[in-house]
Amino acid sequence: MLIRVRAILVIISTMLVIISFSILFSIIFVRKSIEKSQETDLMLVANIADHFISSEIDSVKMRATVISQALAGHEDKEWSEILSTQQIIYPEFSGMAVLGSAGELVAVAGELPAYSELLDDPQIKQAFNGRTLISTTIPSPQGVMFYLAAPIPEVDGRILVITLHGMYFTEMVSNFVIWETGHVFIDDAEGTVIANVRESWVQNRHSFINLAQTDKQYEEAASVIQRGVNRETGIGFFSVSGVRRICALSPITGSEEGWFLGVIAPLPESPFRNNHMELIAVGIISFFLSIIAAIIASGFIKKPFEKAAELKEIAEANSKAKSNFISNMSHEMRTPMNVIVGLTSLMQEEEGSSNKTKEMLKKISTAGNTLLTLINDVLDMSKIEADRMKLMPEQYDVASLLNDIIALNMIRTEDKQVTLNLNIEKDLPVSLFGDDLRVKQILNNLLSNAFKYTKEGNVTLGINCRRENDSVWVSFYVSDTGIGIHKENMEKLFTVYNQVDTGANRTIEGTGLGLNITKKLIELMDGKISVESEYGKGSTFRVFIRQGFVTDQILGAETVENLCGLRYSDKKEQTQTNFVRTNLSYARVLVVDDFQTNLDVAAGMLRKYKIQVDCASSGQEAVNLIVSRTPVYDTIFMDHMMPGMDGVETAKMIRELGTKYAQNIPIIALTANAVAGSEQMFLNNGFNDFLPKPFNIMLLDSIVQRWVRDKSKEL
Repeated sequence: MLIRVRAILVIISTMLVIISFSILFSIIFVRKSIEKSQETDLMLVANIADHFISSEIDSVKMRATVISQALAGHEDKEWSEILSTQQIIYPEFSGMAVLGSAGELVAVAGELPAYSELLDDPQIKQAFNGRTLISTTIPSPQGVMFYLAAPIPEVDGRILVITLHGMYFTEMVSNFVIWETGHVFIDDAEGTVIANVRESWVQNRHSFINLAQTDKQYEEAASVIQRGVNRETGIGFFSVSGVRRICALSPITGSEEGWFLGVIAPLPESPFRNNHMELIAVGIISFFLSIIAAIIASGFIKKPFEKAAELKEIAEANSKAKSNFISNMSHEMRTPMNVIVGLTSLMQEEEGSSNKTKEMLKKISTAGNTLLTLINDVLDMSKIEADRMKLMPEQYDVASLLNDIIALNMIRTEDKQVTLNLNIEKDLPVSLFGDDLRVKQILNNLLSNAFKYTKEGNVTLGINCRRENDSVWVSFYVSDTGIGIHKENMEKLFTVYNQVDTGANRTIEGTGLGLNITKKLIELMDGKISVESEYGKGSTFRVFIRQGFVTDQILGAETVENLCGLRYSDKKEQTQTNFVRTNLSYARVLVVDDFQTNLDVAAGMLRKYKIQVDCASSGQEAVNLIVSRTPVYDTIFMDHMMPGMDGVETAKMIRELGTKYAQNIPIIALTANAVAGSEQMFLNNGFNDFLPKPFNIMLLDSIVQRWVRDKSKEL
């Protein structure tokens, strides 16, 4: 009996020690892991919010530029009428006016937006120097307002001032909810709140920095906000009213006004706040179970595993929620991108534009495509993290691929003293089988980095290949004479969210995602990537990927010479510039979208074909038109995410009407949802085809040719 008691005591003592140390170390490591996860998640939300908000700021400024251009070339007495027309087009602006340098009102429409004291605002003053900027919130009889100031082309001493409601950006950030009451806020360059879910803070121009001067309890919060004023990116902690909070800070990309955003959430609301108590509870339960186990020589050790399964389910649920969030953000960010890229494309095709206007449109287009690249990087990263990154191989033309890469990267040489050298082997195959879009992405990522980190000198792209049975091993290198990489940073190059030597390279833009995505894509192609670099002298990246064999026909010396001499590029560019659309004046289509500007873009592009275009702003309105058969449409272009009845529900309802007309009319999905699997989802739900936003004119043309054109009506 004593031996059994001693055995039981030994077992219990051993289990007690093991459980105690397990709980202690679990609490330590889990807490650190949770803190790191919280910081990473909030910074990810900050990055996404930054892309969303900065794109909206760019969109607002673009609209102001369009309005100011509408005034150019007209007499002063015509301006009020022009402004009234523009206010109908842009109802989000509550007032518009032309303001003189002495504060006098020259023309006005809507609410009176300008007072002479506005000239004291530094952002308003900059408009007289040719810049388009947004003021901080300024009190008015109607509450605080933003004022958007833009120069009027070729008119000195006069500027356009547009009134924007003080809650404009508050309504935008209110879409972000973190945990229970966590939210996104925007402060101006002085640390004054200009967008917050607490509208009273916006109206009263709340400032923790000012409050801290008279109340010490706000000093900690003011310190964090001051970091945002200093344009820092990172995590801060502070307490207000006894509640500890975490705050992720990020300057708003491209904000010339010095605005920054914060993602703030109370730590007591964290979904992991009680994990240490759960661990202690598990430890107590395990201890009592160990007593029973010692007595009956059996263990009930499954409890910890059940807890692990529960945590796994929570992790999977969080992963699913994150995927849904990325999907929604894809739509939210690509929607304004569709406006920027679409309207710019339409304006670039207008004849009679001045060289200055063409240059401005070119810059807008470049900025839009740069932002689209950042959005795609975020989406690619989410696919990689979810193990959903897949290649879409098909036969492609090698010369066309190289031409696109060369044409894009020649633009990067325009503002730099950098030469792009090409070393293309003439024995490259004419065609290969693979995912050409991803091959372009790999090369463009490497070339983009080379140009970023090279102030002057050369960037060289070299390509050759080797046949092996049914495969072609393509190898290429990108070398530059830029700043190079420190040896200690070489291992960090391909890690996610990392940009090496941030101190020296703080003026160089980048998300830190490009090289990590590039490495993953190369590995999907059975390839490898290596780097050689000497700090101060430049770097060379070498890539080796597998592509499918198609033909023995090679490019040849003439094609390579044309590519290197940009003659092939010029020929292709000429074809796209003089792109002639088929006259489809006999056709009539319906475009459905809840966002008016998206309707303007889609209708504008379709009317280039002389198509009769009708617009509907909701799914129910589209269903009613199909039921009435007045008029009869050849095709429906349907947005995906609409309030009330979305595109999928609308398409399903149309198909279920049962008439031959409703069942056979082609329905094309217009969507900003670029998450993997979206296209098949549309095809499975009554759609005939899929057109992603922003619209590509060549892809749109293929859709029009396939689903709208009726050659029998052209005889």
